[in-house]
Amino acid sequence: MTDAWTDRKGRGVMNLVVHSAHGVCFLDSVDCSAVKKNGKYIFDLVDKCIQELGEENVVQVVTDNASVNTAAASLLAAKRPSIFWNGCTAHCLDLMLEDLGKLKPVEETISSAKQVTTFLYAHTRVLDLMREYLGKDLVRSGVTRFATAYLNLKSLQDNKKDIARLFRSDQLNELGYLKKAKGKKADKIVKSEGFWKNVDMAVNFFEPLANVLRRMDSDVPAMGFFHGYMLEAKKEIATRFDNNESRFMVAWEIIDKRWDSKLKTPLHLAGYYLNPYYYYPNKSNIELDGSFRAAVIACITKMVADEKTQDSIIEELNAYQEQQGAFGQDIAVRQRRNKAFNPAKWWMNYGSTTPNLRLLAARILNLTCSSSACERNWSVFEQVHTKRRNKLLHDRMRDLVLVKFNSKIREKGENKRKDPIEREFNDVLEDELNEFITGVAPTNADQEEEHDAAQDGASQEPSMAQAQVLTKRKRSRQPRKKKLRSLHSIISGNLEPTVSTSSSDSDDSMQIESSDSAPGDDE
Repeated sequence: MTDAWTDRKGRGVMNLVVHSAHGVCFLDSVDCSAVKKNGKYIFDLVDKCIQELGEENVVQVVTDNASVNTAAASLLAAKRPSIFWNGCTAHCLDLMLEDLGKLKPVEETISSAKQVTTFLYAHTRVLDLMREYLGKDLVRSGVTRFATAYLNLKSLQDNKKDIARLFRSDQLNELGYLKKAKGKKADKIVKSEGFWKNVDMAVNFFEPLANVLRRMDSDVPAMGFFHGYMLEAKKEIATRFDNNESRFMVAWEIIDKRWDSKLKTPLHLAGYYLNPYYYYPNKSNIELDGSFRAAVIACITKMVADEKTQDSIIEELNAYQEQQGAFGQDIAVRQRRNKAFNPAKWWMNYGSTTPNLRLLAARILNLTCSSSACERNWSVFEQVHTKRRNKLLHDRMRDLVLVKFNSKIREKGENKRKDPIEREFNDVLEDELNEFITGVAPTNADQEEEHDAAQDGASQEPSMAQAQVLTKRKRSRQPRKKKLRSLHSIISGNLEPTVSTSSSDSDDSMQIESSDSAPGDDE
């Protein structure tokens, strides 16, 4: 896997990560500040890494779907035809969520939801009261903008009754905020049945895909499950809308548009065919649709050079299809019915009578579908490359990242409960770019950087509009502050500092106490 990133000093960094059945390992990073990151440059970098690892040990390269990566893929196919170059499923799924979020009813629902959440988080007393009623925070932070939108709509849906109780409560009414413009809008939205119906509609669009994203956005081999997960997600969307095509077909069209063009490659289709959990219950349909068998044959011809071995694998496919030998044993049949099983290990256990096909199937089924592991280490670069350390040479920074990132991989393996599409904060208010708190939508530049943001909480510079809102909020309510003594007061022996008070209770800004003086307050 490879991905590029530009730090706050404008230096370009491109890193390389390897994935196997044993997990993920950060390999190397390259300072690419002085070069143009085009297809030829990316190809040369990837090709050099493949040469070091050994071409026979590499099955695929996984990146996002940027045009430069597509150009690099063409160059790799010409030089190393045995290696696949696939797009990142997590990136593609996020683009599907983004397309769904642009549907007018969904977009309006997200806008209304933000008015409610930004009102609740705009005043410390309202926020404290909300946390008392809900027993937790309402707003959640996702790894991307539309993951955040889904998580917050789902949070609103789950806490509907408590939110309604909050807005009916005497405590909130006595605070007086519901009488102001933003309070009136939020109150009207919460008491609108149409809003809650639209929240249900938006969640029904988002959630099945978000569940696939959770499964794909991890380091677990997933090539054998992606196609099946997508079929199940489409079926679940249809079921949630009572199989009424006029209500769900627009979502299906959005999904199919990106899925068909990017993620129905030979490896994805062959993984579905070679996963016994999906193959045997759907064997007639899979065999009737010749694309799956054709994908397996394409993988055989691409990954196996010896023609005699290719012929043997084709013959062994018949044994798999007819459940001959160990494939038909009771224990093999029983284990393949469990979705939590590892299909690659299943092949190693029961494919002894088909040794060539067993090896091919294990190589395919042990593959990842996502390059997220490559992207998430940008947060490690941020932590290592702080302002105090910005004079570090690239080689030293790379070594620090290698140690820190690989240790984080080990920690991640021990923490299986973490939601892969949610970023964790000690306090959700630490997420200064969450538009469900700030009310400020990210700019195009912010959204491009979002793809490179770490999933474990990378720090990012806020945009100009967001910075203005954050500054306004931090200044909106400040305690008594000590002014710096002027030179004249020191000379005259006046050692008592002058004090000034500054406080406001604005309806438009969050009241966050700060002990620092705002710029321009010092004498």
